[in-house]
Amino acid sequence: MELQTKQPPELEFSMPEVEESLTAYLSAIGGAIIGLLLTLLVLAIWNGGTLNFTNISRVNALDAGLTDVAADLETVNANVDALGERLIVLEQESGAVAALQKSLAELDASLAELDRTLSDQGIQLGQLDTAVEDLQVTRRNFDLFTAALTDALAQMETGATAAQSESGGASQRTRSAPPTTSASRTDDRQTSDSKAAATETGPQASDTAQPARPLPRPAVVVSEEVAPDALLVYLFLDGNADGLFDADENLIAGATVTLTSPDGRAVAAENSVGSAGTLFEELKAGEFTVTVDEVQGYTLASRNRTTVDVDPGAGDGQIIYFAVITTAGD
Repeated sequence: MELQTKQPPELEFSMPEVEESLTAYLSAIGGAIIGLLLTLLVLAIWNGGTLNFTNISRVNALDAGLTDVAADLETVNANVDALGERLIVLEQESGAVAALQKSLAELDASLAELDRTLSDQGIQLGQLDTAVEDLQVTRRNFDLFTAALTDALAQMETGATAAQSESGGASQRTRSAPPTTSASRTDDRQTSDSKAAATETGPQASDTAQPARPLPRPAVVVSEEVAPDALLVYLFLDGNADGLFDADENLIAGATVTLTSPDGRAVAAENSVGSAGTLFEELKAGEFTVTVDEVQGYTLASRNRTTVDVDPGAGDGQIIYFAVITTAGD
């Protein structure tokens, strides 16, 4: 039996591939050598032109320089961190400033609204003051009307009383006359009755000729020249007998005025009224009574006392005018 031996496969060899691999290998070795040479060159330049590193001072100086650089880098990092924190704080502060500006804008709007409200209230207060002044004028007019009405009623009562007295006297004289029997006796009786009637009605006629009239109340005038918690009292010579003080009438001095509180006690000492008047100041709220005594040589043409309401919260004070006339025979 004949043995058959296998031949090994033929190896294929390509020359171009071998050349490329060799070229790459040589290039790598050349690059490594060039890099080593460049490294040595840099080290030589850094070490003063030599590759001897036995000088420890240079190594220490290099180490110290690197340490300083590291410290500087840490400082720079710290400064950067601080700057970042500061930026965060500034952002927060900018938000707070924006909120504050918004609050200030809202406050300005509130103040403007408050100004408008106060302006409206001022207008309302002005209208209220005007209404109060009108009410004071109305009250004074009502007082004058009441006084005139009182005088008229008193005159009517006096006239009615006088008429009743006259009618009563006439009826009595008619009943007392006896029946007449002759013309001569009738004439004589009529003559005697006429004389008796004249004698009886004489005093009554004199009494009813000038019926007593009640004196008017003193005039009370609201004036801004007087404080709200004060009262000013004047006496004046009423030339035209109207009870009101006119520009051509004169003030009178020499009387005594007394101010009494609502509970009946004198709150101020008696003050002699002069040409400048008598001023009572710092009074509390309430109804006060003002009384004036007679003045020598004059007669009061108004009542000698009156009541006045004092309101310290009012806008104006009050002036009281007592009218006097010259006493007959002076």
